[in-house]
Amino acid sequence: MLNRRSLRVKAMQTLFAYNQCTEANSNLGLAQIKEAFQPDLNSMEAPDHDKLKSDMEQASKFFLSRVSATELKESESFSKEAQKVAGEAFKEYQTRSKEDFKHLSRQMVSDAEALVNRFLEAISLLIAFSDFSLKEAQKKEKMTPERLLVGDFNFSKNKVIQFFRDSSKIQVALIKKNISWEEEEDNIKSWYREIIKKDDFFDQYRNKANPDYKLDKDIVDHIVKQIIFKNELILTYFEERDIFWKEDKAIARSLVTRCIRDLEEKVDPKSIRVPDFSNNWEEDKVFFEDIFRLTIDHDKEYGKMIASKTKNWEIDRLAITDQIILKMAITEMLNFASIPLKVTINEYIELSKNYSTPKSKQFVNGVLDVISGELQSEGRVKKSGRGLMDNK
Repeated sequence: MLNRRSLRVKAMQTLFAYNQCTEANSNLGLAQIKEAFQPDLNSMEAPDHDKLKSDMEQASKFFLSRVSATELKESESFSKEAQKVAGEAFKEYQTRSKEDFKHLSRQMVSDAEALVNRFLEAISLLIAFSDFSLKEAQKKEKMTPERLLVGDFNFSKNKVIQFFRDSSKIQVALIKKNISWEEEEDNIKSWYREIIKKDDFFDQYRNKANPDYKLDKDIVDHIVKQIIFKNELILTYFEERDIFWKEDKAIARSLVTRCIRDLEEKVDPKSIRVPDFSNNWEEDKVFFEDIFRLTIDHDKEYGKMIASKTKNWEIDRLAITDQIILKMAITEMLNFASIPLKVTINEYIELSKNYSTPKSKQFVNGVLDVISGELQSEGRVKKSGRGLMDNK
């Protein structure tokens, strides 16, 4: 089941991507300025290289000050040409960044909603392994019947996997999502022969005559936990297809194992349903989109707030992930009345522990503790309902 922690992770990933986009847009702006002050090769007059260089440096400085929203010294002056070119570059920067924001915001929600696909892919892979095991057993039976193990057909008849085959809801979802392993026959063959068949528990399962329902359930659970979501070869395959797989796999594994756990021997396959990935997606979606948007909207303000509490470190020298985590935490403290401060702080400490540097946990904890205290003393933290809990 998708939870708020998973959404925070995805929002953090998307903010990181947005940061990379704005940095690239800034470099494009500087390249545009450089191009604008190249000598005109078609002009009959000799170019004034010193002036061109001076105007380019002025325009670049003016442009970067607008990008970073920093004030320039009153003593600094800029030529009209430098200001004009810098202004044009900044407009292009804003246009690109707005488009990036729209695209990433849509993609972020789409990626979250697609998490159920990871569940379906794992279920479909179990079915593919079971189907291939039948081919292997039939081939072995035909060629060397005397060497056929008593349970070589066990996995092809596995009752749990048969539930998935017979579930109309799962089969319809697989078709709608166009999820199939038919094009991956070589991988299925290799993974089954080199990984599954060499697994000790699976070998015991193949040597068991007429396994009961519990054993059928145990072997499927084992393959999910110890092979599909743990074997490096299979994980690499998923990671190459989805850059967010490392984060998504824990959610997908939870969905699959929970589905297997809840299956009873006499359950009607029609009752098996594709899991919802959120108990209240409309509410969670608002939280998801707002924390992304508000963190960007207040990026400079929160950056200054963090800088004032990290005087021994320039804000730009902090790990970018730490910057994002701290800004997201401040966003949540100030804009989400129903979330207690302690919950917010603990959640972002956990994010720093899992996704940033080894020292980030202590650093983020210290900074957020100071900032939260200050925000409360200033009366800027407004909590209500559940948000009033544990805020002392």
